Amino acid sequence: MPVALDAANAAARPVSMAADAAAMPAPPASFAPVPACWVCGGVSARRFHRLAFDFDLYAEQDPGLHAYTQRCAWLVRCTDCGFAQPDVMPTLPHFFERMYDQHWSEAWIEREFAAPYKDFIFRRILGELRRRRQSAGGRLLDVGAHAGRFMHAAQHAGWTVEGIELNPRTAACAARHTGAPVHVLNAHELGGRGLRYDAITMTDVLEHIPEPVSVLTTVARLVEPGGWIAVKVPCGSSQWHKERALAALRPSRRVSLADNLVHVNHFTPGSLARALRTAGFHDVDVETAPPELVYEGSPASRIVSNAVRLAVYAAGRLPGAVHTPLALHLQAFARK
Repeated sequence: MPVALDAANAAARPVSMAADAAAMPAPPASFAPVPACWVCGGVSARRFHRLAFDFDLYAEQDPGLHAYTQRCAWLVRCTDCGFAQPDVMPTLPHFFERMYDQHWSEAWIEREFAAPYKDFIFRRILGELRRRRQSAGGRLLDVGAHAGRFMHAAQHAGWTVEGIELNPRTAACAARHTGAPVHVLNAHELGGRGLRYDAITMTDVLEHIPEPVSVLTTVARLVEPGGWIAVKVPCGSSQWHKERALAALRPSRRVSLADNLVHVNHFTPGSLARALRTAGFHDVDVETAPPELVYEGSPASRIVSNAVRLAVYAAGRLPGAVHTPLALHLQAFARK
């Protein structure tokens, strides 16, 4: 399957693709089996969650995608390494690019650049990169740059930044606010240009891209020897426990873990470390990642919500807690 980086934030195809798809007859909503674990190659797995597809909003934009509505698949967990993934994948060409062909408004994209909800995460990444490199600055590539807020923060921390962002709208926003190159292409193409970086960041990106070891192997070719990668993802096993607990507290709530295959990779600390090592990185360190913080709503609700998030994060930072359900998100650092 082709690697399409930053599926979380971008449409990898031009905007006209939606119109082209709408003009075509809808193909059957078919699937192909996934025969082995994408991380370790194991062939033994257990089903644990039935996920649903709902593309009603794409009925006119993309009938081929809409045809998957009311279809289902299973998430399975590898019995060898603990990584979880779908047992089948849609055969519709450019499935993920078509799903993320979202026509955001310029006003919404500008709000995303200004929104501080990930700043706590960004500060942690930049601080750890500085500590591990024992210096500030260097060349940094942000894979999945979205509207450019992390790139902007990295500039202020002394880095010379570039980004990869497949959505031309958000890429333009990131370039406008940083004055830095934002490449509207994937890492394979960028690597072919001979570019290399002292650090590469992937924040809330890798969980959206099938075959993560292949993606990380491609990214590794862009890292200078001795350079670092920082990867932040949800912890799949912890998110599963959280969703089940919330559904138990509120029976009307449905467990929602990977509907529409928005998340195709569900990492544990061990499987994330294994994926990075297999891709050619070493000195791998996986820890509990900071949470997003709430900046909208009433002051009282923000205070309570953030207090809970920070308390869970603090507990997840205790020795050994990264391997417990308290670690809702994972942050990995590794050296080339």
